[in-house]
Amino acid sequence: LLHEKNVEMLTRHGVFSVPELHSRCEIMLDNYCKTVEIEANTMIHMAAKHYIPTVIGYTTRLAQSITAVASACPEAELSVQRGLLKDVSARLAEASAALEQLKPLMDRVDAIQDVKEMAIAYRTAVVPAMDALRYPIDQLELMVDKSIWPVPTYGDLMFEV
Repeated sequence: LLHEKNVEMLTRHGVFSVPELHSRCEIMLDNYCKTVEIEANTMIHMAAKHYIPTVIGYTTRLAQSITAVASACPEAELSVQRGLLKDVSARLAEASAALEQLKPLMDRVDAIQDVKEMAIAYRTAVVPAMDALRYPIDQLELMVDKSIWPVPTYGDLMFEV
């Protein structure tokens, strides 16, 4: 919007004045910042209050199952269950670490006063941190028992709505 050729063309044709273009740009940047802020805070809440507790419960249940089967039948093959527990636990640790990086990042970015600088920080720091949290959560959705997953799965949304 504020590239020289756009400013020249829009002012020449009387569409906008230079101050109007700057104002529109600031409004657009502020809207972007607020949108990403809402999405990031929603992610933080959902991960901390829904996904991570659900996965902890699932790993506990899985570990108890492994212990019960091993106790009942010591020669039982448990490599599948142990592998699943190991994989789920690794994704859980990854999600937790990503969540702990996103939380303080939000505080730092929200403290920025200049809207353009804030928008750049959201795009270059917060969005990648959100991606880092989303990836293990998406993987966990495919691994955790569907009956305990706290929200509709992508499959539910695509095929059952």
